[in-house]
This record gives sequence, C-alpha cells and structure tokens, in this order.
Amino acid sequence: MIDFTDGQIDAIKYPGNLVITACPGSGKTTVISEKIRNEVDSLKRHQGIVAITFTRKASMELSERCKRQGKDVKASFFGTIDAFCISEIILPFSKFIFNCTSKQEPKFPDELSSQEKEAIDEIEQQIGEMTSENFESYLATIEELYKIGCLYFPYIPFLANHILSKSEACRRYIKARYSTVYIDEYQDTSAAQHQLFLQLLKINIRGVCVGDVQQSIYGWRKSSPEFLKQLVALSSFHHIAISMNHRCHISISNYANRLFSSSVSISECDDLRVYQILMDGTELDAAEKINKIVPQIAKKFAVKSNSNIGILTRYNSGLKRLREKLSIPCKIFFDDDLTKIESKISQLWVLLLEYKFNNELLADDIVNAYSSVSDGNRGRIRSLRDSIKKVRSVAVDELEECLVAASTVLLDKLPTAYEQDVLRRIINDREALNYYLPATQDQVQCMTLHKSKGLEFDVVIHLDLVDWVFPKRVPGKSYSDRVFPDWEQDLNLHYVGITRAKNACFLVHTSKRINASGETKNASPSDFLGLPGLENLFKSLNR
Repeated sequence: MIDFTDGQIDAIKYPGNLVITACPGSGKTTVISEKIRNEVDSLKRHQGIVAITFTRKASMELSERCKRQGKDVKASFFGTIDAFCISEIILPFSKFIFNCTSKQEPKFPDELSSQEKEAIDEIEQQIGEMTSENFESYLATIEELYKIGCLYFPYIPFLANHILSKSEACRRYIKARYSTVYIDEYQDTSAAQHQLFLQLLKINIRGVCVGDVQQSIYGWRKSSPEFLKQLVALSSFHHIAISMNHRCHISISNYANRLFSSSVSISECDDLRVYQILMDGTELDAAEKINKIVPQIAKKFAVKSNSNIGILTRYNSGLKRLREKLSIPCKIFFDDDLTKIESKISQLWVLLLEYKFNNELLADDIVNAYSSVSDGNRGRIRSLRDSIKKVRSVAVDELEECLVAASTVLLDKLPTAYEQDVLRRIINDREALNYYLPATQDQVQCMTLHKSKGLEFDVVIHLDLVDWVFPKRVPGKSYSDRVFPDWEQDLNLHYVGITRAKNACFLVHTSKRINASGETKNASPSDFLGLPGLENLFKSLNR
C-alpha cells in the first residue's frame, strides 16, 4: 500500500481542471497513474482518457502502471502529443477539411522527396516559418502535400488545431470518446500544443497537466515553460504543488532548490552530500582521474553496482573524452546516426535494437505503441507480435533484413535508401551496435545532461562546470562583458543533472579547459558554482 502525502492525495482526489507542479522525485507518475486508475472505473465502456507523455517510453511506463490489478484502459489513449494528433484527429477527420481521403504517414525532413521539399521551401521563403497566426496561408500547400501522401511532422499540431476548430464531427467524437486529457511534462509544451489543449477544454474535456518550470530544457524545440505558468494563473484551474522530493538526500534537495533563489527555505541537514571538486588539468585529465575516484565513491556510499553511478556531461564532446580516457567498465550513451534521423522508421528501429539486447523489454510494449487503441484485429496483433519477437532471435548478420521486415509490418512503409544505409553501417560496426546493449552491473553510465532527464542514480558525477562551457558564454562588446545567451535553460539543465542523484552529487570543475580550437586555456569555475545562497551547502575537494 502506497503511503501518499497530503499533497498527493489532494491531487488524486481533485475532480476538476488541475495543474500540478511537481519537483523531481515527487512521485508525479504515481499520482497521475492513480488518478487515471480511479477515473476509468467511473467511465462507460466506450469511454477512456487521453494520457499524453513526452516520449513513447514514458507512455509505455504510464500505461503499464494504469493497467495494474486488472484496470480496463482499452478505450484510453496513451502516447505522445503528435501520435494523438495523427491517430485521433488528422487521419479520421482531415477528409472533412481537404475533401479527399489519402493515407498519410508523418515525414521528417530527411524523408521528404524533392517535390515535397521544394513545396515546403517555397512557402517558408514566402511567408516565413509556420505559426498559429500564418497557418491559414499554409493551408493550400498542406493540402497539396496531403494529396501526394505527405504529412510534414512540424505541421502536425497546427493542422490538428485547425481540424478540431473546423470539424464538428471531430469535436463530437473527441467529446464522446474521452473524459479527460492528462499531459505530463507540460513545461516542454509548444505554442501549438498549448493551443490544442485549450481547444479540448472548450469542448468540455477535463484537463490535468503536470510540469516543473525548473525542468524546462527543450527551448531549442520551441517549447516554453510560460504555458505552464499561464495555466497556474487561470481561475478555471486548481493548482496543487507537490514539492516533497522523495528521491534525493536532503542536502542535495537543499542545494538544488537554492540554485533559483537564495531566499528559498531549506531543511535542516548536518550531513552534506554535495561536493564541489576542483581537478587539476583539462577535461581529459579529469576523465582519467575518474578511474580512481569511482571505486572510492562506490565504497564510501555503499553503491552496490557501478551502474548506479551516472557521469553526466554537457555535450557529446565530453562523452568522447570519457571514451578516450576511462579504463573502468563504462556504458556511454551517444546519439548515433540512426537516432539523429528522427524518422518514424528510425525511431522504431532504435526501439527494436534496444528490445533485441534488453530482455526486460516486452514485445507487447512495442505492439501497444504501434497499434491503434481501437485495433481489435487479433490476427494483425499476432502478426505484429511475431515480427517483433523475431528480432530478438535472429543472428546479427540477419538483423538488417529482420528490422526492415518488422518496420514494414508495423508501419506499412518501406525505409528510404539513406535510412537503410545508416542501419547497415551500425549493424556492421560492433562498437556502434554495443550502444544498444543495456548497462551491465559493473559499468558506470555516461551520458549528456539532456539524456539523463527522467533517470536516477545513487551517485552523480557532473562534469564540465567551467566558465565559457556551462553555462554557455559568448564574447560581449568588451572583454569584461559576461554574456550568457541560454542562462535559464542551462540553469534548468544543471538542476536536472543534480536532481538525478539520490545519495551523493559531485560537481567537477577543472583548472584548465580545451576550447573549440583545441587550445588549452586556464579555466575558472562555472558561475553556477558561486550562486548566492549555496554557501555552506556543499563540501569542497581538490584532486
């Protein structure tokens, strides 16, 4: 039996529109799943809820939690915002807007034909990048692309908004089918996605959103925490803050909370578990010294396996230095060429490669992610499951053919020559293929701060905390100017990194740094390490 806090209980029981601001380690996924589980019991058989998550992985986790103890969520939708827009709005109702039917698959930039790319380039040059204000001017081009089978990925939320506002049939369907829309990670919502959420509220769909302004780290994707702040300010929404961090040691929570304000109250704590470490030398020297430090840290904090230690860098260049200098067993999570394509096929292949090498992943998790919530064709579901299971059993020299066959069955489309070439190169490169293996118990886990979002470790070693590197600094008009173009996003990212740590966090700065030209320069500590209010909340070490 879960022992919920008063704040969690209030959030679970509140019946109306609700915005939950939840700090790291506050148990927000548990709260959302419990709220959904309670709600589905009261719904009619044909009704469900919409649960929007930032990633498919988060969606599968939430879905599995909601199904526990036999809860019926078959009529509900679990997935990303783009998947919801496509399956529940665009595909069934675009015919009322374009007066034609055409099977659409979303396309990423790398998947566009020359004809499609030319049409998009032309309209963007004439009008500029698509916004809610200029969408109407894009409609003719969108219809032209639609009729030749192209649904351009960046246009999806805009088109869904348009269809929902213009199609009475769409509004009636959504209202009859779904009672509530739940959206997680609302701080990472874009303007078009926020507009869609508000439209759903207008047709009397209840809204529940969860987010944390301080974990907004995807500004480059045009997401903004301002939309979460707007919901908190709306009189039509009740706001509940779940602010108890159940994950981190008290000293880590104290330090992390003081990053944003020196006046934030902190909890009493005599045992400091945050360490600022000055390491002599460059980032390469620091990477080499970690080989000796990790066994000492593991012993001091009784870490049962090295896989519970996370080493976080700001950029992929930091991971390359770790790969060069680490002699202890390690698992380095790079973004390879397959993940960079970001097409629907490449995303599926990444998931299937992870499934092949990780026995904890289930075939049904992938089936649920790639079949419609209303798909009742048992023969098709069986075929999907068989295609997925085959991936785990085939030899590596048969893997390319098997993955192509699986994506054809699950997505009903063939890969481009470029996608298949990238897949072939990864399969034939043993080191690249090893990236898809899960970390073994003796391997420390190395990744960028962005990739660490949503994870947790017993101990975190946070690298790259030197001036110019993190936060990113650029030259000003004079030498004395200190210009930080991404201060807020970088500070949020620093906060995310620190709050991955449960028992101890080591913040590393070096006496020297390697600049973009490969030159070695003297280095000063990151401005983040000297923020007001952090005094007496950490221990200082030299190496």
